Amino acid sequence: MNILITGGYGFLGSEIAYFLKKKKFNIIILDKKKNNKKKLLLNGIKFLKADITSKASLSKLKINKGFVVLHFAGQPSAAQSFKNPKDDLDKNILGTLNLIEWCKKKEVEKIIYASTFNVYEENYNKPILSESDPCKSKSLYAISKFAAENYIRVYSEHLGLKWNIMRMFNVYGPGQDSKNNFLGMISIFLNMAKKQPVINVKGSLKRFRDFIYISDVIDAWYKMIVDKKNFNKIYNIGSGKKTTLKELFNKISIVLDKKINVSEKQGTPGDFLGCYANISKIRNDLKFKPKINLEIGLKKFNEWLDYEQKK
Repeated sequence: MNILITGGYGFLGSEIAYFLKKKKFNIIILDKKKNNKKKLLLNGIKFLKADITSKASLSKLKINKGFVVLHFAGQPSAAQSFKNPKDDLDKNILGTLNLIEWCKKKEVEKIIYASTFNVYEENYNKPILSESDPCKSKSLYAISKFAAENYIRVYSEHLGLKWNIMRMFNVYGPGQDSKNNFLGMISIFLNMAKKQPVINVKGSLKRFRDFIYISDVIDAWYKMIVDKKNFNKIYNIGSGKKTTLKELFNKISIVLDKKINVSEKQGTPGDFLGCYANISKIRNDLKFKPKINLEIGLKKFNEWLDYEQKK
């Protein structure tokens, strides 16, 4: 099978590329710049340089027809979307629109889009969210991701392209950029806990999330990639479990075998109090079942961080 991955040098794109490489898929990574560290990991995979916000850049790409496109490229931070709304709009909406039209020209087999739980309307009475629940964005990032979803849903169908949308909850694990303080709640807090005497938390410790380990996310995507019947559907990817930040810090404390001091600060714009995924749809359609619980995932992630820091 031929796979093209936009944003293929990012966390999710690169980890999925590495997995598919071992499965002997024919893979092309499309990104706007090279990443020497990721390139080493993905040795042997073809790289194409392009900026999806530019039609001219995409038009120069020469690939065969019939690829499955995994669309990860975009602006990934809710906090950053308020700092630079135009950048968020260009990368998430315009970039997706350009990619859809390019996919039509290349007779792409299907496009699978990496979306987010942030598109949902927060529901204090029913925080477990299903794909049919209302969407009402609280951040500019969520607005752009939901707009991109709708372009894929409506425009792809209009053009005769098959599509799927994967709404991911809080993904964590090896491969995540430990130096990025805007992405990855567990990555941020685990690194802080390893290095600092006090962790400053933006928001209440009563907030809760659905944390899902990277290998489970890859498994869900793999099932979607090879699926031949569940086209034009939206799926949640999560653990299906609720974890408060207070519980998270207790688990991190156990993994690190140290007391963790936490200071609550003012929250960030557009943040959720809490939600977690109803995963019955992806479980029924694709037989997806998460395998890594939070305790094991934290231990594995911490071991990887230790290994990386010794390099």
